[in-house]
Amino acid sequence: MEKLPDKFIIFDTEYTAWEGSRERGWGKEWEHKEIVQIGAIIVEDLEEKESFLEYIKPVKNPVLSEYFIDLTGITQEDVDTQGRSFPDVLEEFLKWTRGLPLYSFGDDMIEIRENCELLDMPCLFDTEKSLDARLIFREAGIDDSKYYSGTIPEAFGLTPPPNAHDALNDARSILVALQALHNK
Repeated sequence: MEKLPDKFIIFDTEYTAWEGSRERGWGKEWEHKEIVQIGAIIVEDLEEKESFLEYIKPVKNPVLSEYFIDLTGITQEDVDTQGRSFPDVLEEFLKWTRGLPLYSFGDDMIEIRENCELLDMPCLFDTEKSLDARLIFREAGIDDSKYYSGTIPEAFGLTPPPNAHDALNDARSILVALQALHNK
């Protein structure tokens, strides 16, 4: 297994989606992948030490689709009552990360950068420094294309944490898989 730092962050995002939007590449003019949730954990010596979870109110499409609600379990009420602005959450998340290395399962940092562009704001993160956890699994011979962040423990015969497509639980799922890989 690739040498992981002693202390790092695993994060995940959930963003707006509609029936068929993934297959279309969010190609319709009104389809924007607006981040609705950021979840993260600080990992030290492959153990969770602290967590971060925030909801974000989408601006371009403020009403969540039934498809998104069914997929993620995030409701309109969650976003309306707990959601904050993307700039505010991003600033808080940046402070919370304390400059630690960031890992996600794929393109989550790209989504952060694209949301900054969508909202015409500077991106507070150096998006080039985020690391893709899929590469660690690929290096170990695991075909990561068969999994996503919420199911990667299945590659080791493990049951993922409940509630896939919840950003915090998906971050925890990645950690479970990294622990399994380490113990292999």
